[in-house]
Amino acid sequence: MYLFAVIVIVIFAIFAMIIGAQNFNTYVTLHLLGKDIQNISVTLIAMVSLAVGIILAFILAIVDGIRLRRRLARQNKEIIALRKELGALKMPPEEIVPTQESYEEE
Repeated sequence: MYLFAVIVIVIFAIFAMIIGAQNFNTYVTLHLLGKDIQNISVTLIAMVSLAVGIILAFILAIVDGIRLRRRLARQNKEIIALRKELGALKMPPEEIVPTQESYEEE
C-alpha cells in the first residue's frame, strides 16, 4: 500500500511540473475573500495550493497518530487488567492427597 501511495504521489508531482512549465508565463487575477489580487502566476497559485495541502495532510497525520497512540495505550491497559484477572481466576492444580482407602488397597 505504501508503494502504491508513493507511485501516485510521484505521478501527480510530474503532472504538476508539466502544467507549471507550460503555464509559467500565464498570469491571472485571483478573487479571494472579497479581494482581487492582480497579475499572479498560475504556477505560484499551484505551488501555494500544494504547500497548503501538504501542511494540512501533515497536521491530519499527526492528529491521527495521536489518536492511535491513545487507543493503543488504552488497549494495553485493558490487556494488563485482563491478564491479571485471568491469573486470579486460574486455580492451582489440586494436590493428590492419599486417603485411608488408597492405603488399604495396596
